[in-house]
Amino acid sequence: MGREDPRLARSRDALVAAMTEALDSDEGIDRLTIAELTKRAGVSRPTFYQHFADPAALVRAAGVARLEAVFVCVPQAALGESWRRFVRGTIRTILAELHERRRFYLRALDADNGGDLSRDVIEFLAVRLRDVSPLGPVLRRGVGDDLAVARSEFLAAGVFWHVARWLQRDGASAEAIDDIVEEVSELLLTASGATPEEIATARAEDALDATGVRA
Repeated sequence: MGREDPRLARSRDALVAAMTEALDSDEGIDRLTIAELTKRAGVSRPTFYQHFADPAALVRAAGVARLEAVFVCVPQAALGESWRRFVRGTIRTILAELHERRRFYLRALDADNGGDLSRDVIEFLAVRLRDVSPLGPVLRRGVGDDLAVARSEFLAAGVFWHVARWLQRDGASAEAIDDIVEEVSELLLTASGATPEEIATARAEDALDATGVRA
């Protein structure tokens, strides 16, 4: 497969940057025209259509780009590692990013009429739960690949809905992040299909990681 034309990559990046700046601001995204976007990005209208069908597709690309940057920074927890470490390394990092850039993500999701960005977020979470979290073996246990994928997507969709509701509250605060992390952790652990013994072990490991004293 050939490498992408650097000029096309630059023009796409410029358009994504223009939309990211708009989503970070107070301006109405629904009134942002292609003409205005191309002017800000320094590209032509035909160039816009080389990359995106409409502004909504550009909103999605901006959201995905920012999320991908977050996931790159998240530690790669190995399968079988402490559940608490995975939660702290992954879920808390993501929630802190979502809260810090709350305006951006809420505006992007509000403009996501087709639900494409929401599906992208859910897929990001599902892949991480399935492939790099300690729940991976539980999600795959006794089922084929298709059902393992369905299980992880089901859990990820629940996390997405729970976190989105929190972000939409006027009182959402950075101080509440740890509480939301604990809620999400407990919901995932108990809904994953883990046995009572596995849940008890995970909680005991959590206590050990948190205090340094075995429960």
